[in-house]
Amino acid sequence: MSASYHFHRLRRALGNFSLLQHRRCAGHLASMHQSGTHWLKFMLGSALARHYGVPGPKYNHANDLIGGPHDCPEYPQLPRLLAAHSIPHPLLYLGATHAAWQLPPYCVLVRDIRASLVSNYEKWRARYDCPFSEFLRGDPTGRRYNSDIWWCFRFLNAWEAVRRAVPDRVFVLRYEDLQQDPRGGLARVAAHVGLALTAQDLAAGLAAGTKDQMAAKEDPARPQGAVNAAARAMADYFDAEDRRWFTAQCARYLVSDYGYDYARWSNDARGAAASSL
Repeated sequence: MSASYHFHRLRRALGNFSLLQHRRCAGHLASMHQSGTHWLKFMLGSALARHYGVPGPKYNHANDLIGGPHDCPEYPQLPRLLAAHSIPHPLLYLGATHAAWQLPPYCVLVRDIRASLVSNYEKWRARYDCPFSEFLRGDPTGRRYNSDIWWCFRFLNAWEAVRRAVPDRVFVLRYEDLQQDPRGGLARVAAHVGLALTAQDLAAGLAAGTKDQMAAKEDPARPQGAVNAAARAMADYFDAEDRRWFTAQCARYLVSDYGYDYARWSNDARGAAASSL
């Protein structure tokens, strides 16, 4: 498994120039799958809309205000913010690259890998058509699942390398911390990418980001399943062998745990497979 993981990690990393190609922007939001991406974008987009006097996000993904690299900006007067599940090219591991190319600041949204995997599995369960234990062990080639444990390792390890190279350019926000303090998380993201949002702007963003309001703005053109309604607690998805295997893989492959304790298993509120956008 080690050889396969590292081969496909390098194969994908060396061919991914997206963050370098799309560097002319005010900032990038890079996020793990099922880590609160839509929620953060919707709040930030709503705050921006108030500040600049434009309509709020049309849909809960807020792509009309904070889109991906290939989305056309709806309002050119807004600072250009890009959002994607981007994994950086190894060139970004060098401080000289950031200085020479004047790369933008990055906000990286992360989540407990276990909760991210459970949420992804529930969202795509019908398409994956396999038991959770099989999904958990993933596919190092990256072909079978849209996200799995190996994708999470690649994402987290690559961004840790960038953070170590340019710590002042990378702000890491944990989904669980955003849950605990939405206003603080939103304010820190805005400040990191240089947005001069007022207290009223932030309040508008927070007020807009309720589950009911976001559920009412589902995009009919996108696949359903952005909200995970599973009632089972996160830890209950993992049997004893799954837990042992998962903890061992984290110890072997993960460069930084970002403050999560992957040897600890609990069914508390933070660990639950709660709804996330």
